[in-house]
Amino acid sequence: MYFIEGRHAKKKIVDQYVNNLMVALKIHRFTARLVNVKFKSVLDDEADGLCIGDDTEVFVSIGTKDKSFMRQMQALAHEMVHARQFLRGELTCEGGFAWKGNNASEFKYKDQPWEIEAYKLERDLFLDCFPFDELEI
Repeated sequence: MYFIEGRHAKKKIVDQYVNNLMVALKIHRFTARLVNVKFKSVLDDEADGLCIGDDTEVFVSIGTKDKSFMRQMQALAHEMVHARQFLRGELTCEGGFAWKGNNASEFKYKDQPWEIEAYKLERDLFLDCFPFDELEI
């Protein structure tokens, strides 16, 4: 199950896109788990997106200020990979980040295994899941 909050453009497209991402990432089957997607003007460190959670609930935030709609949607694909990682228990953040049960505090941002996976998947997820045919040009 998922909820979408905050001000964002193209409500129908965003809803379809989140649904498509959940199916592609195979987290749509987690019916007792919750994904909260919130569009906010500015995030900490002016990040494009953030995700935090556990194996029952995740909170995805997407920054909107000075970011194009398409950039927001690519950030959403990236953060939904993190949502899957949390819901599967691969990524945890209690007392510091851990990846598959191993302390991951020593990794630099670009070397973090969860970020490597998210960057690897985000472009294809965006291209495969975004409902381009719904856009008005």
